[in-house]
Amino acid sequence: MLSPKIKNQFSDHPQTIMRPVHLKLSEEIIAHLEHTMAEHGFNTIQGLIRFYIREGLHRDNCNYDFSQDVLFIEELKNKGVSQKIIDEALTNLNKKCE
Repeated sequence: MLSPKIKNQFSDHPQTIMRPVHLKLSEEIIAHLEHTMAEHGFNTIQGLIRFYIREGLHRDNCNYDFSQDVLFIEELKNKGVSQKIIDEALTNLNKKCE
C-alpha cells in the first residue's frame, strides 16, 4: 500500500494527511455526540467532532477557508449535496467574514 504522500504526487484528488489526537470525553458528552451525529447524518463521532472544530475555528478566525477542505466537500457530495449548493454556502460564509 502506498503512503498518502506518494499517492498525492500522482493523484488528481490528493488525500489530506491526518494526525491522531487523543482526547478524553465524558460518557455524557459521548452520548450527546452520538445522538447529534445521527441527527446530522454523520457516520462517526469523529466526523462530527472535526466539523465542530472546523466551525469553531471559522467562527474565531475568518481566515479559515472551507473551500480548501477537500474531505469535507467530498463528504457533502457523497451525501448528495450538489456543487451549486456547496458553492452558494461557501459564498455565504465568505460574506459573513467581510
